Amino acid sequence: MTLLSDADVERLDSGYCIDCGHRGFVLGPRGGNGVSIECGNLDCRARFVVAQTSFSHHFVLAQRIAKQSEGGSDWTR
Repeated sequence: MTLLSDADVERLDSGYCIDCGHRGFVLGPRGGNGVSIECGNLDCRARFVVAQTSFSHHFVLAQRIAKQSEGGSDWTR
């Protein structure tokens, strides 16, 4: 997978989906300094895994992951 650009990471860190512009994400699985997020827009549901700094919790890296409709895992379990 390819890392997203710095501009896209900054937009995600501001709370906005880079695909549809919706403000707000649903949190998914997490581990270490990484967390999976999903766009809160029911018509979009874009998913990303982001790495946060441990001291400020700002996103420093991000990459796109498969939506549930694309074969991604079910986060409701």
